[in-house]
Amino acid sequence: MGALAQTAVKLAVDAAVSSNLAASQQVYAQEQQVDAEEVEIEKQAINLLALHQPAGGDLRTIFAIVKINGDLERIADCAVNIAQQVGPLSASGLEFPRDLKVMAEAMLKQLDDTLSSLANKDTALAVQVSRGDDMIDALYNQLLQEFPRAMAADPANVPGYLALIMIARNLERIGDHCTNIAEDVVYRMQGRIVRHTHDPR
Repeated sequence: MGALAQTAVKLAVDAAVSSNLAASQQVYAQEQQVDAEEVEIEKQAINLLALHQPAGGDLRTIFAIVKINGDLERIADCAVNIAQQVGPLSASGLEFPRDLKVMAEAMLKQLDDTLSSLANKDTALAVQVSRGDDMIDALYNQLLQEFPRAMAADPANVPGYLALIMIARNLERIGDHCTNIAEDVVYRMQGRIVRHTHDPR
């Protein structure tokens, strides 16, 4: 499921950067597969809870996976949201801004590290993911200041800039979901709840 969500995000980002409307259509099929996996994983988790009454570490693992399952599904939803902006962006003729490319690359790295920490039960990498979200947030806030100024200077391209804002917003949301997953990796492996602590060590 993580691989499917990651592929959806990569397809969406590549389509947005290149304003490739045809490529953006591939994202929808990926998202549907993620949705199917989410339902199947949730069913399995419920069955495990109902039939085996797990305790201790097993219960913690199931609880963490249920939460991670939801965040992966939402990551795929964000990929669809990005794909939906490719049409308006392509029609506007605007180029994909360099700072937004940097943000997208940082997010893709964060997503890759997130899935690696999950697959390898790597709490040290999970902590790095949690800290790395600050860079994505900073880039997002910077772009939120730049785009309104660009719209004011170029009113004819407002739809294109709105598409860029929506892309940036969904990149930032993917970063937030990665942080959630990373925190759940720490919980799964160490039993520590590190949400809202601002210090996941």
